[in-house]
Amino acid sequence: MNMRLPAAEKTHELLGFATCPSCRITDATMTYNALGKGTDWQCARCGQKWSATRLATVAEYAAWVSGQTDLDGARDRTRDYIR
Repeated sequence: MNMRLPAAEKTHELLGFATCPSCRITDATMTYNALGKGTDWQCARCGQKWSATRLATVAEYAAWVSGQTDLDGARDRTRDYIR
């Protein structure tokens, strides 16, 4: 039986450990649950300071950018049909 195990950083995310959006390092000493209760956290690798509010803002922006990228791709395909 061939089973693929998730990467270590994905496993930490699944367990609820905070991951820095800037450098993608997971901190096994900070959980999303603790951040949700008002704790701030500073990434040991890049030094960025994070709170639940800031992480939510980054997530919303990433979703918006993803939507804009999808729209740009749709526009490009539309142009191909017109030509």
